[in-house]
Amino acid sequence: MERYEIFKDDAVDALWNEYTKTEEYNSGRIYSINSTHPLVRSAEEHGLGDVINDFIQDLERDGDIKTSFISRKNIDWLDEWKSMHDRLFAFVYKDRGRFRRNGEDVRFGDPGDEDKHKIPKGFEVQSSIVEVADKISSSLQYIDTNDIKHVCDFLAEVHYQFIRVHPFNDGNGRIARVLVDQLSLSLGYIPVLAGFPRTNADKKSAYHAAIQGCIGDANCKTLSEWIFQQMQEKLDQIA
Repeated sequence: MERYEIFKDDAVDALWNEYTKTEEYNSGRIYSINSTHPLVRSAEEHGLGDVINDFIQDLERDGDIKTSFISRKNIDWLDEWKSMHDRLFAFVYKDRGRFRRNGEDVRFGDPGDEDKHKIPKGFEVQSSIVEVADKISSSLQYIDTNDIKHVCDFLAEVHYQFIRVHPFNDGNGRIARVLVDQLSLSLGYIPVLAGFPRTNADKKSAYHAAIQGCIGDANCKTLSEWIFQQMQEKLDQIA
């Protein structure tokens, strides 16, 4: 995970006020909050909890989620993703809930991986993320829900393309994992990435390796197989 600094002008007031009470701030040497700081992690987890709760409420309200999703237009997906980002970082950033802009390029994985994954530049994000939404809108009703491998292939492709576009400056993986769970449920399957253990080094390494396997493979077989494994493990736990 990339580490970066959050400065006073970027942080919400409540987060910064809490940081000014810490020993490191009062040491007089550090005037920014590292993204891995416990205060930031806690604020992000709070926001992620709100995103998931919103998702659960939508499920209960909409009834047939597949019918609801099939009727969505691209703009509906885009608006929801921006809303998720706003909720995810409501307790961290002042500027949130929007896609990357011109000049806002990102690091992804190891140095040089941006070119391997063909991460779009900031000015290309809008058109690129529309393509992801269009993939969902145009494909969802044609997925063979009786074929779990077909379902996993679809989830993997959408998941990877969302991450590859990297539409936001931060939080792309978390939103992409919520998206996979939404789509999995809409196709009659279980949430496969809910509660993904970001602090479990072995699981995170396997997940990142599966994503790396998508380089040069439009079908993302490595990621599809990884999602299938997660689904099988969840089903075994239920049985």
